[in-house]
Amino acid sequence: MKVDETITHYLLSLEARRCSPYTKVAYRQALSIMARLLADLFSVEELERVTVLHLRQCVQHLLTTPVEKKRARPPANGGVLKASSICSYIRRWKTFFTWCCKEDLLEKSPAARLEYPQTDEEVIDTFTEFQIEEMLGVFDLSTPGGFRDYVIILLMLDTGIRRSEVARLRVEDIHETYIFVFGKRKERQVGIHPKISTLLWKYIHKYRRPARPDEPILFLGVGRGHAGHPFGRGGMEGLMRRLKDATGIDDVRLSSHTFRHTFACMYLDEGGDLFSLSRELGHSNIKTTERYLRSFTSKNARKHHNDYSPINRVKLRSLYRKEGKKKKSEE
Repeated sequence: MKVDETITHYLLSLEARRCSPYTKVAYRQALSIMARLLADLFSVEELERVTVLHLRQCVQHLLTTPVEKKRARPPANGGVLKASSICSYIRRWKTFFTWCCKEDLLEKSPAARLEYPQTDEEVIDTFTEFQIEEMLGVFDLSTPGGFRDYVIILLMLDTGIRRSEVARLRVEDIHETYIFVFGKRKERQVGIHPKISTLLWKYIHKYRRPARPDEPILFLGVGRGHAGHPFGRGGMEGLMRRLKDATGIDDVRLSSHTFRHTFACMYLDEGGDLFSLSRELGHSNIKTTERYLRSFTSKNARKHHNDYSPINRVKLRSLYRKEGKKKKSEE
């Protein structure tokens, strides 16, 4: 069986499992890259011919060969992909070949012994309180679009929900003390602050103007051609661009995911526990949540150093008395 044909059937299986559109796009990209490299580097197009050596050389090619990005910024490290990006490709390759084995297309997975490249522990910067206040000051709260954007930013800061989860929120998902969030094929409840609950209520009853009465999506567009229709992922990307242009913030990546990291670090800084944070963020594994501790431990924990230092329990010798005794002995 051809590799590309098998990939097509695998992507169809993702649709049957109700994976999100973004998940399907990510798998399509990762598997298309794999198929292209297998064909270009080794002339391997049949699934049965793929070996772990082929896959290892594909990884090495990605680690050392510059790539062109038509959108977004080019890779900073000499034009090659980050090791973390390649690791995400490998995870999807492994999942694909595991599926091939379950479907009896292969006896064993050629990716089973494929190693991940070593990655640097990257600390993701978070927004400061000043930067958050600066962003919130941009919006004109007397307009439907300005009020909507203001609520979206505060909701992300209060809950840490993902960009796609914000775009998919429905009116019926909003409750007085929590919201229902559907992401990564899982539904969860996320608490909201009373002030955010009030703002959501005001947006729904005063500023939300749906194009049709049965529109379920919460956040709607206001511009020409988009008024009353779902704000969507593109609207979220546009919001981030407008914020960056209006504030000039360039020392921190201004993106919805930075709001997610900022929420996580501030949550811990306010005394929240890691287990509860993991559930709020929708992580199935607490180890995923521990990544957020990199920013917390390097930037926030040191602020509490004096509160928890063992020096607080140690009685120090008085340098003043020691110097006095020394002068007296010299006399």
